[in-house]
This record gives sequence, C-alpha cells and structure tokens, in this order.
Amino acid sequence: MHFMEKKEALETYSDFTHIYSQFDSLNSTEKKIARYVMELKGEILNKTTQDVGRATGTSAAAVVRFCRTLGFKGYLDLKFYIEKELLSPSSEIIEIHKDDSIPELKEKIFRFNRHIIEETQNILDDEALQKTIDAIIQANRIDIYAEGGSGITAQNFINQLMQIGINCKYYKDPIMEMTAACQLKPGDVALAISYSGSSINTVDSLQKAKESGATTICLTGYSQSPITKHSDIILYTGAWDSKKMSDLPAARISELCVLSFIQIAIVAGDYKMRSGQIQKGKAILKQKRY
Repeated sequence: MHFMEKKEALETYSDFTHIYSQFDSLNSTEKKIARYVMELKGEILNKTTQDVGRATGTSAAAVVRFCRTLGFKGYLDLKFYIEKELLSPSSEIIEIHKDDSIPELKEKIFRFNRHIIEETQNILDDEALQKTIDAIIQANRIDIYAEGGSGITAQNFINQLMQIGINCKYYKDPIMEMTAACQLKPGDVALAISYSGSSINTVDSLQKAKESGATTICLTGYSQSPITKHSDIILYTGAWDSKKMSDLPAARISELCVLSFIQIAIVAGDYKMRSGQIQKGKAILKQKRY
C-alpha cells in the first residue's frame, strides 16, 4: 500500500476525526500506523495488531502504543471507534450549507454536540479519572490553571468544587499563576485545562508546579501535546479538527462533561458530607434571590 507523506493528503480519509486531528502530534512510527488505519478504513476491523505491524513496517507492540497514545485502552477500543465512525462518520455530522434551514441547522449542531460527548466518554480512561478524584480529595491545596475559553471552564469548576466544600484557586493573571505554582508542595494538586495542550502560560505554570513537587493533572484534547509532558495524570476530551467551524463550543462541552463527572464522583464517594455542603450553599444562595 502506498502511504501518503503529508497530512494534507489525508483529508480524503479524514472520516476518523479523532485520529486525523491528532496526526501532527504523532511520532514518525505512529504516523505510519495512522495513515494505514485511515486508508484501510473498514478492512482494519479484520486485521490483528501483528497484521498492522507487518504492513506498516513497525510491530504489534507499536500498534498498541499508537492506540494508547490516542487515548484508547488498546487495539479493541480503536476497532470499536472505527466501527462507530463507519456507521456514522463524524465528518458528515457537521456539514453546514448556506441554504440549511433552522430545523436542519438545529439537528446538525445538536447531533454534533452529542457526538463530542460520546467521543469524550469513550476516550476517558477510568484509572486516570480515579487517580484525579483521589488526588483532589486528598489535596492540601488545589490550584487550577487555564486561559481563554478554558478559563471559563476553570471558573465553572471552581464553583462546582466550592459547592461540595473543596477549596481551590484560579489565577487570571499569568504572573500570579506562575508565582503560586512555585509555592506548591508535595500533597498539593495543580490542574491545567487546555484543549490544544499548547497554551504557553498554562503549560509553563504546570511545569513549575511539577518541579515544586505537586501532583499535576491536565485536561486536554490532544495527545502528546506540550502539556502532557508535565502531567502525572492525563485526562483526554474528544478532539475535533474542523476548518468549517470553531472548535471552541466543542472544547467547552467536552471539558465541562469531564469536570462535572469528577464533581459528582466526589459527591458519590462521601454523599452524606458532600450533599450537606451542597444544601448549605443552596441555603445561602436562596438569600440572594428575590
């Protein structure tokens, strides 16, 4: 099989949006496998890791590593994703046309949002989620780093944690954020939110937090992005690479779903105490409403 050398040539095969959107972050071996998978399409479902390794001049172990790099638990998860994509291609979900009616646009946008949520659910690693929950519960101090659109997500998560009695801080000023990161210690947690995983201020602050001894966690849409190199725990959201619409709404939806799950899981772990905190908060808020 002839392998295309540039990502641009893969656009014809971009039905598998999660693989396509991650392509630039892959190493040379992983790119060989990605090209093969996207070109082969449905035929990959009948291939073993050994088959793929031989066809790409790599190995079965490299195929498994490729799957995990993309956030899948293994080769079977990758096949499951491909099978779903073939039944309902992501690239067809959000084909917007100038003559689309309001009902047609509504159907496309809501279907796209549902797809993003499902992809995030499928790609989230349960072990990483449990480690995140444990780290937050046990933390002496929690700092959250984010900017731009992810900053909105961060502020929302601060509110969610405060509702259940967990104190944390978010710094809008990058200098203050970096200063705070220098003061973290073992037993503290730093959570960085960056859909691209490449926001300079957010990445630098997380790196400094890791150097200070804190447990570092990132929430990102892209594997092998700069932020993952400084993260003890990595949480992935569904990624979407589209030239036809902004990634912003999809990024916020996927981030909010992950963080909402974390809050609910913490509540479920100690329902009596955490639900009591929620009720206290509601009682206070009630006094501020007409």
